[in-house]
Amino acid sequence: MRRRTTPRSWSSPDGLEKALADAVSETSPGLVLDYLWGPVAEATFAVLGRGEDTEANTAYVQIGSLAGPEASLPADLLRSRRIRITGSGVGSRSAEEMLAEAPEVMARFADGSLHLPYTAFPLSRVGEAWAHTGRSRAVVIPD
Repeated sequence: MRRRTTPRSWSSPDGLEKALADAVSETSPGLVLDYLWGPVAEATFAVLGRGEDTEANTAYVQIGSLAGPEASLPADLLRSRRIRITGSGVGSRSAEEMLAEAPEVMARFADGSLHLPYTAFPLSRVGEAWAHTGRSRAVVIPD
């Protein structure tokens, strides 16, 4: 079994912030899907708060907490830019809403008509993923 390692540049909070800042230096992300939370989210918030593109709309979706269950959210980030922070998970929609959609989704899985086009980008090219404007969803995968 191959052991996943953290990139050397991410071994410190400063290294992580620099890597994130480099990734968004040209374009502010319109969508952040966060499976990590914890200190990774805090580094992301710090980078977004420093950004000069105050007109950018960013939707930040908290999905998982692999890096930790808590993250501090700086108030100045919320006041300095257009950012919407939401969660995605069992509690983000009612059970009735999810159950109402289930038959159609299952039928489309079964008949093969459910197509979710995506373009995969390795983590080392995350900046390209955020700048992706194609019709497919950009998906960032480990290097």
